[in-house]
Amino acid sequence: MSLDRKTIRIIALILSLCFIAVLAVFLLMHYIRENKGLFNFKISKGYISLKKIDYKFYKKGILAYEIFAKSLNYKSKKKNIIKLNAVKIYIYGKNKKPAYIIIGKTGKLNTVSKNVIISGGVSIKGSNGMLIKTGIIDYFAKKDEIAAPGGMKIKSKNYFISGEGFIYYVKKKLFVLRKDVHFLSYN
Repeated sequence: MSLDRKTIRIIALILSLCFIAVLAVFLLMHYIRENKGLFNFKISKGYISLKKIDYKFYKKGILAYEIFAKSLNYKSKKKNIIKLNAVKIYIYGKNKKPAYIIIGKTGKLNTVSKNVIISGGVSIKGSNGMLIKTGIIDYFAKKDEIAAPGGMKIKSKNYFISGEGFIYYVKKKLFVLRKDVHFLSYN
């Protein structure tokens, strides 16, 4: 009994597909057993971990801010907090271009309020050349405000300001320093 070429090709195709399926099952079992995520994504018992994320928040259909981070950890729906590492936030202005870029080592995003807390060597760069440095900031998404309870330094090409209790109203482009304010003009 001899097999024609068409039958041999069909048998070879079926055997190849079976081999690939078995290989895929063994690779999947290996990743599960080694506790590694497949494609940089892992879910286990209410815990999600991602690498290199881009999160966008819209207000009334317009992009308000965008968060980039090297990794994300989401522990529980009850806490509504996403932990971020190596955070960069772009806050967009009316012209749909980044008005402010906030950079920090770690961050926490509240998934309900959409507020963000950033800490660890925080710097805020304004599109007008202003640079703000502090240890920790809160960004209140719905109010469109940035607040820093501790000390901070604000540099521009025309002035240097330091103080404590910083609140910045993004839409109004107005900031308040509540105490220990020092102002130095370069004009």
